[in-house]
Amino acid sequence: MAWTLREIIALSFAGKLSSADVRQCVLRHDTLEAALEAIGRHPMDLLDQGDLQLEQCSNEGIQPIAFNDVRYPARLFNITNFPALLYVKGKLPLETASAIAVVGTRSCTVHYGKPVTEMFVEEWTRSGCVIVSGLANGIDMIAHETSLRFGGRTIAVIASGINKITPIIANKLSDRIADNGGCVVSEHACGIKAQPPYFPARNRIISGLSDAVVVVESKSKGGALITADFATKQHRPLYAIPGPITSTRSQGCNTLIRERLAQCLTHPTDLSRVVTLHPAPSAQDHSPISGLDDGEPHLIDELAERWQCNISEALSRLMQLEMEGKVRHLPGQRYVGTV
Repeated sequence: MAWTLREIIALSFAGKLSSADVRQCVLRHDTLEAALEAIGRHPMDLLDQGDLQLEQCSNEGIQPIAFNDVRYPARLFNITNFPALLYVKGKLPLETASAIAVVGTRSCTVHYGKPVTEMFVEEWTRSGCVIVSGLANGIDMIAHETSLRFGGRTIAVIASGINKITPIIANKLSDRIADNGGCVVSEHACGIKAQPPYFPARNRIISGLSDAVVVVESKSKGGALITADFATKQHRPLYAIPGPITSTRSQGCNTLIRERLAQCLTHPTDLSRVVTLHPAPSAQDHSPISGLDDGEPHLIDELAERWQCNISEALSRLMQLEMEGKVRHLPGQRYVGTV
């Protein structure tokens, strides 16, 4: 007799059962009653709790997906202790779509980590890749935001029930992700608040849903390095973007590279060895770049003033223009247009 989604959700509420426990019970026993008897638990009102959860999910626009459902992401079957249940708001991408996890410190640098994340994610998004991250402040949010800005699909993996996302800015971003072709994913039922142990555990799902994991900025310790460790254990290609040796926020990345735990990543197309990057449509735009159309070299602060933006935004734009061959970087942090 096949288990119903209602019964699997009910079982997940039976005390402190891990995902592995729930999966083993479903595979070893024909019914919920038999599974509960085997583990010495009383049914109590578990089916009622399952019904309430299904009703709440329906009201919140959330889909519970059990591991025995054909919609369950196939990538997760290749990791240790994959979730017995996923709660999904939005639309899971096709399994054929390339997926890249982009993770990093919550306290990223505005002059390096932010523009670098934007540059890489923009290129991968334009190349048809799904961006996976953890909806945390810093690198995670920048990765999600950049993917959305360029019309991409992004997956946010969280450490609470989907209706308990905090802070408000993250909750609003989660709605935008779900409303724009991406999804929010959790292994926790509605009503469950985030707890400290849930954050490192959710990182196994971030790496598990991805074809490659990229660490942009990371201190010597932090959640990004936990994700990197899961990537290694799950045999996911691991990359780290090098940073200034004087920056504490790049210590983790530089250590991963130095100890050969991660490959050094310096250009978005370097990932073409492990994921499919479809060539982005070329606009064939050879018009002069505003602010750089006089043929003279200019400093970043001059260009920021001309473009009426801050230094970080100017640097991000210059990196993109340089990658497109429209700008040349000269000694002394000066830039000159090539078209």
